[in-house]
Amino acid sequence: MPTDREHALAIYRRAQLLLTRFLQRYWYRAAQGAGGLGDLFVTVEEVSAELEIGELQPPLALDPPEEIAAELKKHRGHERASRLSNPHWPACELARAASLSDEALEYILVLATLQGSPGLLRTCTFAWADFSIKQPTAGFIVELLADDAEHRLRLEGHLAPDAPLRRLRLLQLGEDRRWQPATPLLQRPVFVPDAVGRFLSGLPVLDEGYPPAAVRLETLGPWPETLILHARERADRFLAANVMREDALPVVLVGGIGSGRRTLARAHALAVGRPLFVVDLAALAWELEPFEQQVAALIRDGMLAGAATFLRADGFDDRTDKRPAILGRTIRALGLPVIVSTTEHALPIVTSAMPDVHIIHLGDVPLDARPGLYRHLFSQRGFPADLEVVSRIADTYRLRPGDLDRALRDVRATTGEQGDFDLAAFDGAVRRQVRSSLSALASPVTTTQRWTDLVLPEEQRLVIEEIILHAKFRVRVFEEWGFSRKLGARGRGLGCLFSGPPGTGKTMTATLIAQELGLDLYQVDLSRIVDKYVGETEKNLARLFDEASRVPVVLLFDEADSLFASRTKVESSNDRYANLEVNFLLQRMEVHDGISILTTNMGTGIDQAFKRRLRFRVHFDLPEAEEREVLWRSMVPSGLAITNDIDWMALAKRWEISGAIIRNAMLRAAFLSAAYGRPLDNELLQRATKSELWELGRLGS
Repeated sequence: MPTDREHALAIYRRAQLLLTRFLQRYWYRAAQGAGGLGDLFVTVEEVSAELEIGELQPPLALDPPEEIAAELKKHRGHERASRLSNPHWPACELARAASLSDEALEYILVLATLQGSPGLLRTCTFAWADFSIKQPTAGFIVELLADDAEHRLRLEGHLAPDAPLRRLRLLQLGEDRRWQPATPLLQRPVFVPDAVGRFLSGLPVLDEGYPPAAVRLETLGPWPETLILHARERADRFLAANVMREDALPVVLVGGIGSGRRTLARAHALAVGRPLFVVDLAALAWELEPFEQQVAALIRDGMLAGAATFLRADGFDDRTDKRPAILGRTIRALGLPVIVSTTEHALPIVTSAMPDVHIIHLGDVPLDARPGLYRHLFSQRGFPADLEVVSRIADTYRLRPGDLDRALRDVRATTGEQGDFDLAAFDGAVRRQVRSSLSALASPVTTTQRWTDLVLPEEQRLVIEEIILHAKFRVRVFEEWGFSRKLGARGRGLGCLFSGPPGTGKTMTATLIAQELGLDLYQVDLSRIVDKYVGETEKNLARLFDEASRVPVVLLFDEADSLFASRTKVESSNDRYANLEVNFLLQRMEVHDGISILTTNMGTGIDQAFKRRLRFRVHFDLPEAEEREVLWRSMVPSGLAITNDIDWMALAKRWEISGAIIRNAMLRAAFLSAAYGRPLDNELLQRATKSELWELGRLGS
């Protein structure tokens, strides 16, 4: 069986014979008549040596045409026999993968050999008698290969746009600026892309020129039988046909980050001996090179690598983005099977460009299926799948498979290979994941305050205690006692509305509730949520609620009346779109399986439908005189020196202000005390309070 090197030498010899035949056709007779060939940039001696035609005789000692034709015919027969005896030769693998005929394969092999040999390319410039051209044209390769007119027509047919050579980007055509306005097909420069040349040489296909985060080849992972998956039959059927290249229709895997789309695709690819070629389309530098060219080249490279091609299109959820349409057009033109992963929000945009696809939804794991999946992942990471621990985690965390696996991997790195499961380390790993995913839309809020710092009437305290009880015992009431079946998905959310004047403790109460429950509090950045473009606000809110639903957190919508405002009568298109946003919010708040706290200074500005769907509504009034006295006293830190004659009740009765103003006034007075070098007294407190109120516009000069 011939080796790859022997194959390469045979192709090289064929290129020499073809060039010799070309010279016979176009140069031999003219040279004989002129008595010799002149030396221009390529000497006759160099051509003679390159073509192995022996001792130089004017003009060139070329073998008779019939001998060259006989050797070419014999050579082709030997090459076909060698291919049959060595099906793993890269050229044979390329022919099978791209469905190339013998003629198309010969075209690309000879072209790749010419451009890979400086000596042969210099000989080509001698043959076409134009030393300013450094690259073969499509017509030159046709002339080089053609035995007769019929053969020539067949070779030209392989250059059609829908023929495998061009459709799969196995060769590419350039433009010649000397032809205007466009270069004819046969006069266009032609070349074999570097990836294809590397493949034919037995080298790695993937180009180091790709952005580092854009592509990778995955060769390790679990098998399909080890995965716990819903809609198993549909996923297995379509993915198996895709990775075997038996079905050219794209498979679209739909789900959130961590839902197992890549893991599932990789498992099916590895099951048939193929790696998974992962392409992150959002990471491509498409502003530097046309997006269509990059995508086509990458899908081709996946085919050359013998891989299943996995295209991540998660970020294609903007209707003004042109890339989804380009992606769909490119996939249809190539006709190669690919797997596309996307999200529920981007699915309509992605599939609008690819109407004929197989869609597989990998949604969040249902509550009743979580324990089985979680036990399976625990075992894979070497942790005992204790039923009580796993059930507790399944009840507490709404994790996708990828999220849970990453958290368990972090715990294993902390505990070592033989360490026991550490719940605290697991909780920390999960929180880090949520922090990174929510950071684009919300900011974590921490506090050092305690319940003793919060001064509220008894009625409000009782409602806040009830909020905490609802959060602590929701699993028992909804799941164990069966209220979730009675209420459905729309009754599980814990939505709260805190209304009242500024500075009355609304935000502070939210932070203390989160602290009491041991949850992270995230304050939603409305500037990153609300968008002037139609549909963008809903998209941002959907992302926010999706990420917040994965792990128990408390969402704080501060100044929520700007987002949850009352719906208006439709008098313009702006009113209609504004009402759509409010309607969307109504639906998401009602089905959100978590805690959401809305604060507003104007309770009347919130849509009445929101109030009906919110579980708790707490109004924060300005504190009474007795409460203000407690607030004044609680603001004094242990290290601050004060006089004994401060009348806290008189101060509380004189100024009807909120706790936030009391805090600011106390801090202001403390700086005055430090500046004057004396203990805090009535005069400094009165002066600081007056200054604070004057700046707020509540006190005349």
